[in-house]
Amino acid sequence: MKKCLHIIFFVFYFCASAAGASVLDSLDRIIAQRHLFEADKRLEIDRAQGSYSRVTRPLDRYNTLRKLYEAYRDYRIDSALIVADMRLEIARALGDRSKVASASINLAEAYVRSGQPDAALEILDSLGIAGLQDYHLKYRNSVYRGAWEGKLAAARLSRDVLRARDSLRVFRDRTLNVADSNSQSAVTLQAERMVEAGMPERAVAIIEEGNRRFDFSGNAAMQYKSGEIYLAAGMRDRAVDCLARSAMLDLVSGRKEYSSLILLASILFEEGEVERAFEYINCAFEDADFSKANLRTAEIMNSMPVIDRSFHQIQLENTRRTRILLAVLACVGLLMLLTLILLVRTLRANRRMLVTIEGINGALESNNALLKEADALKLRHINTLMKAHAGFITRLRDERKTHYRLMAAGQYEKVMDALKSDRGENRDAAVFHAMFDEAFLSMFPDFPERVNALLTEPLKLRDGGTRMSPELRVLALMKLGITSTDEIAEMLHISAQSVYNLRSSIRAASVLSKADFEAAISEI
Repeated sequence: MKKCLHIIFFVFYFCASAAGASVLDSLDRIIAQRHLFEADKRLEIDRAQGSYSRVTRPLDRYNTLRKLYEAYRDYRIDSALIVADMRLEIARALGDRSKVASASINLAEAYVRSGQPDAALEILDSLGIAGLQDYHLKYRNSVYRGAWEGKLAAARLSRDVLRARDSLRVFRDRTLNVADSNSQSAVTLQAERMVEAGMPERAVAIIEEGNRRFDFSGNAAMQYKSGEIYLAAGMRDRAVDCLARSAMLDLVSGRKEYSSLILLASILFEEGEVERAFEYINCAFEDADFSKANLRTAEIMNSMPVIDRSFHQIQLENTRRTRILLAVLACVGLLMLLTLILLVRTLRANRRMLVTIEGINGALESNNALLKEADALKLRHINTLMKAHAGFITRLRDERKTHYRLMAAGQYEKVMDALKSDRGENRDAAVFHAMFDEAFLSMFPDFPERVNALLTEPLKLRDGGTRMSPELRVLALMKLGITSTDEIAEMLHISAQSVYNLRSSIRAASVLSKADFEAAISEI
């Protein structure tokens, strides 16, 4: 699979080079098609889940859960946490200290990626080092570094910053002590040490020598680290190239949690490429939100508001300039027309033209007012959507914490009862329906009236004319171009059979044929 991913990556890169495009252009194309690269990741997860469901012995379950954890680790952090916890329970039941250590470090790693470094440190500290194998120590040190990197990112007091940096330095040195001096990890850590010592040029020399020895072209992590080293040395172009390569490798592998795109967006924003920076940070946010990678989400939120605000300011400025240009062009056109008329028409014709011009100006003023109203409506809906989305994230976070506390307390039945209940889903569906109704009716206020003109039995609004009936919602989605029964069912969070029944009742009340009725709905 990795070989196929590398082939895809190099095809994109070399095609872009042949066409004279930059590596960022290749990255733009991969981001636009990133959903195509998730199939292999989902297949890997399905295979691991299938293997787990087929085995019954605890040892076999432990081994299959390792593959499932590796599949989820960079794709769905919440699922990775659950799998790591299940693996730890089996390891404890087996009574094998080596397996308990591996599973514990897995769980700590998942906590780091989910933005809970304190929980990870508690697990790692409880392990100790007695009886651990070399690969355990290396893995443990790596997770320790990740946990303290998370602590450093969240630190606000100077003493917390100093403590996190000292801890990072300690675990980096420990990793160097046990690492093979000829390994890639040793190259990375030595380069980091040079940067910390204020010798970025020496760090660049180390990382470039490592690249010649190991060829980092297909290694996303090493490309990212090379980008950091180049950036520290002030070599912006090389840093951007490495970070873009790292991001492409992450995306084609189906990963949903990564750092390269975030750092690349920050660099491009500082260089004035606001629109591209906005696309990258937005992509990173969507994928981090999907994977529940709270560590990356927090990192993104440090820069996303600034980039988002600058992006929208540029959009507003472009809109203002466009309107000015259109106004200038309109004035020039009118002046030319007026000049021509003055040459060939009489005074009476001139007066008629003035009346026409006044009508045009009135129409322009009316259109401008409609545009302003549409802009205000769009912003209100965007704000509503963002607030609702933030509310959903907060609710999911609170539910996850509640479930975790209940499971930690051994109250599994309460957790199962909560998971069986559909109250939260129904509540979210009701909120979504209310938002959809408000947004749609604000954009198409005469939609119910025009629909009823096509029916023998009118469909009425509910709650004082602010809520649509299920039939009206189905017709509203058809108006928006969503005609598949399955897609409508998914959008409205109801069964496909319910959608089929609603559409059947609507067609039964229609005064037109099925094809004419659907065409009439789309033209409303």
